[in-house]
Amino acid sequence: MIRQGLLGLMLMPGLAQAHAVISPQQAESGQYFKGVMTIGHGCDGSATTKVTITIPPGFRGAKPMPKAGWQIDVVKYPLAMPYESHGKTVTNDVHKITWYGNELKDEHFDEFEFIGLVAVGATSKLYFPVHQQCVLGELQWNQTPEQQPESEKHKNAKLQSSTLNYPAPLVTVIDGQGHHHH
Repeated sequence: MIRQGLLGLMLMPGLAQAHAVISPQQAESGQYFKGVMTIGHGCDGSATTKVTITIPPGFRGAKPMPKAGWQIDVVKYPLAMPYESHGKTVTNDVHKITWYGNELKDEHFDEFEFIGLVAVGATSKLYFPVHQQCVLGELQWNQTPEQQPESEKHKNAKLQSSTLNYPAPLVTVIDGQGHHHH
């Protein structure tokens, strides 16, 4: 049974390298999205003590799911362009969600969940950078192909997130119906 479970994890895209991985990896514009961020390992053997997800522009009203034994901190920031939600004007929105106050051993994995609305007109790619703080050390899962130096882009025109050392988790946005239900 354990062997089958480990095989299943190895077959999941991205988890074979045990990076910070988001699922699902596709969302519809104008629809609510439940993201599950999987942390697959610690920092060079050290336990994870804090996980911070940066919420990209175009992802509105993010709410974290509580985790037993962990505390949550939500940081909001003022919006350059406020939006309407449920009859109210939203001028500040969630910028970062942090789970802290517990330890996730290096030999274990866990999931950190959140929901939010993918705005109509959101970019076709939403990156959710992750800062993973450990007892000793930290990992920044924040690299995107767009951030590569021009010289690197020319060397590999088809640069994929799998070629990055610390890729930011990516959700591809597809055109939705524009209706949102919760």
